[in-house]
Amino acid sequence: MSTLVSIIIPTYNRAHLIEDTLNSIGSQSYVNWECIVVDDGSTDHTEQLLNTYIEKDRRFKFYKRPETKPKGANACRNFGFEMSKGDYINWFDSDDIMEPNKLEVQVDLLQHDAEIPYCICQTKWIDKTSGEFLGLRAKQISSNRRFEDYTLYNIFWSILAPLWRRSFIEENQLSFDETLHQSQEFDFHIKALAINSNYKAIDDALVSMFRHENNMSNNIYASDSKIESNLKVKDKIINNYMHKLSSKGRLKFLEMQTLMFKDLLKEQKFKFAKQIMSKLFKTIKYVDVSVMKKMVFCSQMLLAYASYRISGRGYNLIKPLT
Repeated sequence: MSTLVSIIIPTYNRAHLIEDTLNSIGSQSYVNWECIVVDDGSTDHTEQLLNTYIEKDRRFKFYKRPETKPKGANACRNFGFEMSKGDYINWFDSDDIMEPNKLEVQVDLLQHDAEIPYCICQTKWIDKTSGEFLGLRAKQISSNRRFEDYTLYNIFWSILAPLWRRSFIEENQLSFDETLHQSQEFDFHIKALAINSNYKAIDDALVSMFRHENNMSNNIYASDSKIESNLKVKDKIINNYMHKLSSKGRLKFLEMQTLMFKDLLKEQKFKFAKQIMSKLFKTIKYVDVSVMKKMVFCSQMLLAYASYRISGRGYNLIKPLT
């Protein structure tokens, strides 16, 4: 018998969108799958809709996030994994679709190479209203420095793209951080890459993400919880993974934080600007430049912060270290 694939989907008030997702799963050429939908407290007719699918096809399953777990997609994903039975895992979103051969192609790759812990495909980016193809979600999904390039956003893939071996997830105790409201997928992928970056990349786009009014805003400065989550993930990288970055990569990571510091000052998010400034000072310890350059850089950041707090000026003082 073929290997079971568990597709795990968190959802919240997506009854008007999830049908296309479920239909694309139902149309898979690889038929040995279970689709676990975990509801995060929807107030629309999501449950009734899922029941109509379950009545027709028992491979669809519906759960509600337990009250003991925090609200959010991450808790739903982790709970869905606990309920799943498949040897292969595909996390998915409730507003995107699979190409009919996604599971077939990726299962075949994993079955023919036992050394690969997961495989990743490309992702299309499509406007939901017009159907216009907006391009690939990322130009590249692989490189010679996979961990570093993913950390620095030189390569990228969506949560939809990987098919994972369950054994890899369980043996390494991988899970989604339920305290995060932003960068949770990035955080999960970083943890996986740090353990094993020997994945197989598939250039074919086997999934599609849709741009619509419910997902168009991804501004990390839109809420304090998003900023806090982004800063928490950066702190994890500083504390756990700086040794995995090259000298050039560490300098680039510092530059990314410097630009975020500048943006937070412009947004007058002074509490968070102060937090990331402390992360700049932690990061610079790993950067291969002279002590004098480090001292000048730190002095400029402190001066810029004070200047913005007092006069709303100081933008020109914030320059990436070179």
